[in-house]
Amino acid sequence: MKLDISSLGNAIVDVQFSIEEDFVSKLEKMSILKGAMTLIEAEEQSNLISLLTEEYGEPKLSCGGAATNSIVAASNFGSICHFSCKVRNDDLGIFYLENLSKNDVLHSKQASESDLSTGQCVVMVTPDAERTMCTYLGISNLLSSSDLDKLAIRNSKFLFLEGYLVTSESALKACYEAIEVAKAANTKIVISLSAAAIVNAFRDQMNSLIKLGCDMLFCNESEACAFSQHEDVIKAEEFLRSVSSQNLITLGKNGSMIWDGSNLETIEGFEVKAVDTNGAGDIFAGSVLHKICEGHDLTSSAKFGCFAASKKVEKFGPRLSQEEYKSIYKKFS
Repeated sequence: MKLDISSLGNAIVDVQFSIEEDFVSKLEKMSILKGAMTLIEAEEQSNLISLLTEEYGEPKLSCGGAATNSIVAASNFGSICHFSCKVRNDDLGIFYLENLSKNDVLHSKQASESDLSTGQCVVMVTPDAERTMCTYLGISNLLSSSDLDKLAIRNSKFLFLEGYLVTSESALKACYEAIEVAKAANTKIVISLSAAAIVNAFRDQMNSLIKLGCDMLFCNESEACAFSQHEDVIKAEEFLRSVSSQNLITLGKNGSMIWDGSNLETIEGFEVKAVDTNGAGDIFAGSVLHKICEGHDLTSSAKFGCFAASKKVEKFGPRLSQEEYKSIYKKFS
């Protein structure tokens, strides 16, 4: 079966809270920085969820994970997508796999037996729409080469890898193997840097991954600067040209900056009232890849990505409903 996008990523269930700005000081005392993604252990996360529930009530649960969010968006726009991941045979794991199927994302994985639970990410959104995330990877940390679907990679136009995978030695090895399979099949390799904190903490691993081969790189401004070690985004973008054939840097409300291999272009953003920025970069990546699969160039694909991301930030949560994806596609077309 011919596919558009095959992806490998962490299967994470988002536990979402809307919080007030004064709660940020409590987070800082726990070494949790506003606007960043922090990896934490299960007990720490459980205590944080209890504290937040006591303060703000029950959270909203939704399926997340950076690569998954991108793949779900592309699938809802019409791309044929496959996702490889690892979940436990628990309520969250079953919920996750059922959600992939509901969004027409192909997967060959069954829930696994393990002492580690399905991964969770506590997402806290302040009134300024900034999201702060605390992730416990759980069984996703055991993702390995045995979880790859090599046939899916060979039959895809794109292999999409999320940067979060560099935090796990076995997952990183799986990425190496996935890239080798993709290169042999002429499947284009796409990598997302995912988070500045990950880039800074796992720089050697991220470098080794991208050096294996990267046809297209997605990142936001802070991630680009962290990876390049340049404070200026223009200099950061110039550096990225040395590691990837094409680069797309999201600039929040200011749109995106793209390098298509020959020319640098800035794509204007869309003016909206942001409610939650969680997942904006993910839907941008999925939207761009979908449009390229349809035969569009990088510029027009990035314009669609900016439009889709602007609609995402108007809503709470990492994703949109299937009806909302369809509406976005129709309005832009």
